Amino acid sequence: MILRRFSTLCLATLAFAAPTPFAIAQSEPFVVAQSTVVDETALRYFAREGDQRRVDAEIARLRALFPDWTPPTNLLEDDFAADPMIERIWELYGQGDFAGARAAIAEKQDAEPGWQPTEDMLTSLAQGEAGVRLRNASDVGQYETVISIAAENPSLLTCDSVDLLWRLADAFITTDVTQRGIDAYSYVLTNCDNPQERFATLQQASERLTPEQLAPLLALERGVNGSGEFASLRLDLARETILGVLAGRAQSADSDVVAELEASALADGPADDLRLLGWYARSQNRSADALDWFERASEADPSALSANGLGVTLVDLERFEDAEDVLFPYAEDTPELQTVYLSAAAALLAQIPRIELDDDILARIVATASEARSVPVAEELGWFAYDFDQPRTAQAWFTTALGWDPEHEPAAYGLLVSSDSLGETDTVASIKSQWGARSQRIADFGTAAAVITAPARTTAEVAPTPPARPAQIVQASTAPAQQARPVATTTPTSAPSAPTAITVNYRGCSSYLPPASLSANDALNRGWCLLDLLRGAEAAEAFGRALQSGSQSVRTDAAYGQSLAYIRMGLAENAAVSAAAAPQPRSRIVELQTSILTLTATSAYDAGDYRRALMALDERSLYAAEQNDLLVLRAWSYFHLRRYVEAAQIFEAVAATGYRDAAAGLEAARGMLRR
Repeated sequence: MILRRFSTLCLATLAFAAPTPFAIAQSEPFVVAQSTVVDETALRYFAREGDQRRVDAEIARLRALFPDWTPPTNLLEDDFAADPMIERIWELYGQGDFAGARAAIAEKQDAEPGWQPTEDMLTSLAQGEAGVRLRNASDVGQYETVISIAAENPSLLTCDSVDLLWRLADAFITTDVTQRGIDAYSYVLTNCDNPQERFATLQQASERLTPEQLAPLLALERGVNGSGEFASLRLDLARETILGVLAGRAQSADSDVVAELEASALADGPADDLRLLGWYARSQNRSADALDWFERASEADPSALSANGLGVTLVDLERFEDAEDVLFPYAEDTPELQTVYLSAAAALLAQIPRIELDDDILARIVATASEARSVPVAEELGWFAYDFDQPRTAQAWFTTALGWDPEHEPAAYGLLVSSDSLGETDTVASIKSQWGARSQRIADFGTAAAVITAPARTTAEVAPTPPARPAQIVQASTAPAQQARPVATTTPTSAPSAPTAITVNYRGCSSYLPPASLSANDALNRGWCLLDLLRGAEAAEAFGRALQSGSQSVRTDAAYGQSLAYIRMGLAENAAVSAAAAPQPRSRIVELQTSILTLTATSAYDAGDYRRALMALDERSLYAAEQNDLLVLRAWSYFHLRRYVEAAQIFEAVAATGYRDAAAGLEAARGMLRR
């Protein structure tokens, strides 16, 4: 009924001449009959109290009710005889105690039979009470009631009650009458002068509208001290836009948006902005630009955060020695930085042709790898020693790698090659017996037709990317952990006649190769290599080539790999399409669906689509239980939807486990419930 009643709201027009109220419907604003005597009691009361803001508000209100009325020149004139009881009524009105004001009216009538409140006084009280009802309806999410109250009380919708206009705009947008919500924000920015309220208006609009919808509101910006009043907010919006790209919600940001943040960052902006621009440039495959931004960030803030971005970018540019040098001082700061450092160290060791490294560099790589029990670095140390004619050292490192991960086939293959070069035939036979059924190249080692090829091994673990939000969603919730992965069958191998005859392509994916030029098997292995180097877009292309294979098993593995690549890139929909490109085992289906739905939930939350976030979390619960980080995200989604009881219940349960991030949410939800 209410929605039908206001079906014409989209056609309503704005009245911009202050103090005319915001026109919510086609009806005329409320105006008191011209013959009515203007009650100036409240105006003079506020003037004697020295409350200039209420004086201005009362003048605006009376002008709206009495268009021909002119304010008194001297509101403090001595000949005005104040009635203490009437002043008490207006005092209670000014405090928002409308029930108390009505009780005072009744008291005045009892004391003076025949006295009646003025029409203005009754209208003012009715409007104040309507404002309370509107706020209460807004707090509990009764948006149609908000619109109804506003339509019946248009004089509420002025610059004196900007918060009511905000609530009305929220009600319009939530009920899919977005243009009328934009109109309400426009009314404030066109008619109202309070700088804090204007800034808060655009801030609220930016949280509810798309960039395209927000553009006409930004155009209403006023100049302040030589710059726009929304300059800082524009920068915040630019940051959010770029973070959205990094989170996978868009492929790129508008060039004007990026240029605005760049200009601010170059003009002595915060190091966080320099790093953000570095991550953005890297996401756009502009490694040279990313390097420039991270170098600036390192100069402005020589910290672990700056070193992280700089080190990863140097790896992108294959400047592995520089990357290792930049990252080492921070390698012990966090597990993430240790991972990035070991990634750079593995790449440095794997360079072809080999380069001699100083003993101190090798020593710190060995120390860090040993502390972290890094299988990829141990494996690379093995091949590094092997190529410098130290097969015994190589054998020790391959044995160490297998000790840390007994299922790591590349290390077993390295141990096989190094043991063969030492002439240890019993060891070679033992490795072939143990691994032959699981590795074709180990089974074929030593046959006449075999040629030794590169081991299909990873040279880097996952390097962290900047967070898409300052929330508590951990990275483990949005992407599957690296596990033992499928590897396409490689070319059969044979023992070399001498160590120099071994040709190992240690950096088989460091340079670009068109995926179409590869066989399906080679493309599959290259996809895993690219995925480890954080080159997700190229990995997805390589897996796409592998999907063309005639082998069902290769297609299954390629679909799995491509889905992981898209998950790493934050592209949930693409990942879902890839996951369905070929049949998958039940365990992989659970893994992928859990990751895809987690990514969908977090992306929807970041976009302010809290209902969609909850739907994704509900579907995800069919595959895996929610950990504390996602429970907190669910609770905040309820909170933003004004479902405070459910939010408080979840926050309280999570907080009871000792998860500190839930405490703030619990306090916020309880605060709303108390209101």
